[in-house]
Amino acid sequence: MIKTSEHWRQEIREKKIKADRWERKFQEAQMRNEALEKILLESWNEKGELKARVAELEKFFIIIEIIILRLS
Repeated sequence: MIKTSEHWRQEIREKKIKADRWERKFQEAQMRNEALEKILLESWNEKGELKARVAELEKFFIIIEIIILRLS
């Protein structure tokens, strides 16, 4: 079967539509990945801050224990 120029144009249009869909899906996935990376980075930062705060509270607790022992 010989394809007419209209058949070729139609096939090209269909392939372009399909390629555009895949491009949109890729861009959406990329945006989701970037958002997840941002959330992960924020979580890591928060985890570091919380660890530092826990260490600070542990030191404070030890100081309080020492003071209580000396007062006893």
